[in-house]
Amino acid sequence: MNNLKTLTIIFRTKDSVEKAIQKDVKNYGLNVTEFGVLEALYHLGDLPIKKIMEKVLITNSSLTYVIEQLEKKNYLQKRKSDQDRRSFILCLTKKGKSLMKKAYEKHEKNMRKILDDLSKEEEKTLQELLKKIGKKASKYEV
Repeated sequence: MNNLKTLTIIFRTKDSVEKAIQKDVKNYGLNVTEFGVLEALYHLGDLPIKKIMEKVLITNSSLTYVIEQLEKKNYLQKRKSDQDRRSFILCLTKKGKSLMKKAYEKHEKNMRKILDDLSKEEEKTLQELLKKIGKKASKYEV
């Protein structure tokens, strides 16, 4: 048995799923990062930029560009934090909420099609196994 076959399968699966997500969110005039930012705000409400970086796993410099693009599209607005004047809070505009209400429901249905070949038990097992690998990998030291 190929000792690294599992890793190859994980990477190929990740690539395939990522491409499917890219195709799907393109239907809403967004890229994956833009969709991720809007989705976080849609489900979690107004958030400081730092929290968005943690949720979407994006660097500050990249996020600055994404925020600018989403502001230009009038999907979100940035305001100074009441607690800390040095930080900013991001919130969805009415247009952003309206987009996400429609887009997320369609996106969820489309992405479920990828996972629906698995039984509920298989999906739960897959989640547990991937978490186990992810935790081990995050602690990896040479």
